[in-house]
Amino acid sequence: MKVSVIMCSYNTEAFIQEAIECIIQQSYTDWELIISDDKSSDNTVSIIKSFNDSRIKLYEHSENVGYVANKNRAFSYANGNLLTQLDADDICPPDRLEKQVAVFEKHTDIKICGTNYSIINTEGKTIQTWTYDSDDTINELMLNYPFWFPGLMFRKELTDEFGMFSIYFNGIYGDDHYWAMRVNKKYTIYFLKDALYGYRINPNSLTNVFNNPRKLIAQDIIAELHRQLTTNGSDYISGGDTEKMMAFEQSLFNDKKLMAERYRMWAAKAIDKKQWGQAADLLKQSLRTGKADSAAYRTLFYYFKKRYLGIN
Repeated sequence: MKVSVIMCSYNTEAFIQEAIECIIQQSYTDWELIISDDKSSDNTVSIIKSFNDSRIKLYEHSENVGYVANKNRAFSYANGNLLTQLDADDICPPDRLEKQVAVFEKHTDIKICGTNYSIINTEGKTIQTWTYDSDDTINELMLNYPFWFPGLMFRKELTDEFGMFSIYFNGIYGDDHYWAMRVNKKYTIYFLKDALYGYRINPNSLTNVFNNPRKLIAQDIIAELHRQLTTNGSDYISGGDTEKMMAFEQSLFNDKKLMAERYRMWAAKAIDKKQWGQAADLLKQSLRTGKADSAAYRTLFYYFKKRYLGIN
């Protein structure tokens, strides 16, 4: 079975060579690497073109369209029976494709497969590995899945049945989480316990929150869509009710207590990543947005303890 690996690039010159090499080094060799570049202004495209492998297919776009729209374009170019992703700043072990393909060869009824994953720093050092203990099948529509969504591999026919990723999520994140929830409502997800994806903490990545406040509430949006899917079998986005979706977003922004907590929560994440400047800005915004509570003061103390005292 041919695997199409989708990689979306935008100003990722620092990491994309390593990402491409991860695919070239795969033990499973029947693959194509679709790289869709969203008008990078650095050396990303030059690095891609330096590889001499006919399985690597580069598509350059004349304008920047955003991550989700770019990803949808990339998936439309795929010719494989199985589709998966590797973000341009992430990595994976050389047996990733082989192990995931084996699931589909053994279980002809399985449509989608996820795996455990590791979190790595900018130098590629593993910080943490998520370990859901056993191979299993996920039959229940879940809000918190044990896998990293770009690491999903699935049969191409799912894009015909469920469409591509919703551009509603352009500029934030959660498009693949929402898509997987919709698929999981109908199909079992097979889960491999092996950590076959390495997600890199990159200050310039899409999951860096401070440059777009909508990212603060992305998980609240996903939670509401999950509630609608489990309760009604449909949701605002799949039903095309954009006005209600935007009204729900605005209700979140108007909730000062919630927003203060979201700024605090993301500040804590930034502290864990040692992104001190971003952590300080997020803490300040949290304190400005709502009344300081015990959680805010604990996070402030955590900041000073980690940054200035070096205490974990």
